[in-house]
Amino acid sequence: MPNSQFDRRATLQSDGTVQVTGTLTVAEPIEDVEFRFMLVQDNVVVTGTGHGMGGGWSGATAPGQGPLDTGPVLAIGLAVLARKEPGGGLGYETFTWSEQIELER
Repeated sequence: MPNSQFDRRATLQSDGTVQVTGTLTVAEPIEDVEFRFMLVQDNVVVTGTGHGMGGGWSGATAPGQGPLDTGPVLAIGLAVLARKEPGGGLGYETFTWSEQIELER
């Protein structure tokens, strides 16, 4: 399963969405990793999705969610890997993590 984390800074866009990126450490090349994440600031929680690419991943929140401001947020991530190898390698693997990151404009 991949080991991942958020980059320390995320970008708050003018429309209120947030762009996040992160690292993706894997033993073998994996292209089929999907990411879901939550950003929590005070009582506001927003969600987003992303996809792996090479040694990293990127994602964005959907528009129209609660207002976030620059500053610290709790970032909670979920990676889902689809294993498609016949003969024992079929199924899903999941990995979760959380960390404090900074929102910047």
